[in-house]
Amino acid sequence: MYRIFSALLGSFLLVSVTQAGIKKCQDETGQWHYGDRASEACEQSKIIEMSDSGHKTGEVAAPPTAEELAEEERRKDELAKQKKREEEEARRDALLVTTYGHENDIMYVRDRKLSQVEHSIEASQATLKSLNATLDRQKKQKDSEENIKHTEDQITKHSAVIEKKREEQEALRKQYDEELKRYRELKTAGGEPQTAEAPAIQTPNP
Repeated sequence: MYRIFSALLGSFLLVSVTQAGIKKCQDETGQWHYGDRASEACEQSKIIEMSDSGHKTGEVAAPPTAEELAEEERRKDELAKQKKREEEEARRDALLVTTYGHENDIMYVRDRKLSQVEHSIEASQATLKSLNATLDRQKKQKDSEENIKHTEDQITKHSAVIEKKREEQEALRKQYDEELKRYRELKTAGGEPQTAEAPAIQTPNP
């Protein structure tokens, strides 16, 4: 029979073991456990294995606590997310340098898209101007409340469209500014700095 004795500080367990497993265990409070309960109690604590002559023959670490297991899972999850972010960034970088041959290409695409949105805004503004004129006429002529309400709804709708298009323009500017900055960083790091600046298309204020 092998024996396992605890340190007097109570941080370990005093147990008696056989080839079949733990048969008797004394926990840190001094309470003894027997049979299956002994194995269950000892499995949750650090133990030191001692020979019959009192020499230490081994040590078994305590299993991790629920908090430690949760922290380990959190750490693994964060590492997985970080790896995914790095892979996505590498994919975007590769796409950026293979899509554009020069930074002027990025500015050309940016300005073309901004111009398309601006044309859409101008069309909505023209419609809005016509609707406002219609509303003024309807009110002067004391048109039906139904017709006036319909025109007002159309004005609200087109005003919202214009606001949304303005937000789209700002998002495009931000997107392509970031892409241009990153493109320059990648090209500079690769020994191919490109700093030529093309004039941006100016869009009127709403």
